[in-house]
Amino acid sequence: MSFSINILRASLVVITLGTTGLFGQDYFKTYANPKGLPIKMYRIKVAPGKPDFRTTQLLRVDDTKGNIILSEGTFLQRELKKQNIKRFEYEFSPQTLKDLKKLEDEQYDDPKVLAAVRPAIYKVLPFHEINPEYFPIHDNCLIYVKALIAMEQYNEALSLLYKLNLQRLDQYEYREFSEAGLELAGKMIVANPKSANHVRILLTKINIRNNGADHEAYLKLCDSLRRNKLFPNAIEAYVRLGANLQNASNSPLKGIVAIWPIYCHLKMYELYAPHAASNPQYAKAASQSFNTAAQGLKKLEENPPKRQTNEYSLYKLLRALLRIQYAKRYEAQGSKEQAAEYYRQSVLEVTEGIVMARVGLDWLPESLLMAGGAYEKLNLNDAARNVYRQVEIFYKDSNWAAESKKRIAALPPS
Repeated sequence: MSFSINILRASLVVITLGTTGLFGQDYFKTYANPKGLPIKMYRIKVAPGKPDFRTTQLLRVDDTKGNIILSEGTFLQRELKKQNIKRFEYEFSPQTLKDLKKLEDEQYDDPKVLAAVRPAIYKVLPFHEINPEYFPIHDNCLIYVKALIAMEQYNEALSLLYKLNLQRLDQYEYREFSEAGLELAGKMIVANPKSANHVRILLTKINIRNNGADHEAYLKLCDSLRRNKLFPNAIEAYVRLGANLQNASNSPLKGIVAIWPIYCHLKMYELYAPHAASNPQYAKAASQSFNTAAQGLKKLEENPPKRQTNEYSLYKLLRALLRIQYAKRYEAQGSKEQAAEYYRQSVLEVTEGIVMARVGLDWLPESLLMAGGAYEKLNLNDAARNVYRQVEIFYKDSNWAAESKKRIAALPPS
């Protein structure tokens, strides 16, 4: 399946989300009160002997027009003070406040507490677009969102956050909701890679600010998509981050963010290529992925990473991976000498990167395994064995170590 087809499918998912929850029960509908939310409306100026508030019903918020609709009329949010309105207040029950305090204190062991708080939270959430200066519900809502994520209620958290106006909350200095969305996205991808398309929809609602903290957080999410082999989603995320980094002239992330999409296109080619001969759709997708990767690498070679940077060894891995693919093509055609030449080139490329790399780099174990595989193709089995043993030593108990052990067992005796 091509990258474009994946994106099209994700777009179709977006279209269908308007009237239903992303997953399971739609608590907004369950706890919605058709008569509105009972609140107290406090006045700035009050006649002598008169109470400073009166009870009314909060019906809805029209954020596009900036209107707050109450049972007694419509008020323009930016002119509330001119309309003699000091604030709105919703009274949470004493028990709800006690339960919220437990969640705020990270007492997450009892799911009944979450269930007890849920009705009150979903009653006030539809009004989160009211400035907290006038309707201070946001702290309690944030406590609930954090509890959902901590208690691994990911589907509900995703559905809830999707329905919030995260950019408006950013403006109200409640960036924590967007940060919770990024945290949730990363955890959902790790827990279930198949949730990537749903996560992608949430990410489109989260604004990436032009600061290092946001860039680092979003890069972790991009990397999580890549590690889980969700390459089309990872490419889209890296490209979005890369566009944002254009305005960050001194960001140290620019280099790595520009390189990873090329890697992802190569990995997509590796997935499609085995099926290309029997399926025209896969053949087209494989060709597109390979050409995009080759063009991207060619452009990168015009201004490659410096040898002393971490990105240099990843750049060398890409050059090696491309040569491996050329070697396989010649191998399939029966051109053994040409295939061997490209395998030799791949070893030289990746080895130069390995020499310059440090152990903790994300891509180093793959570089080592790739070198070992190329050595095998060149019948240098002792060299391959030594490389695999290094992986077992430095990346003990990892999937890379397990793969190395498997390859060592398959090698002929020394």
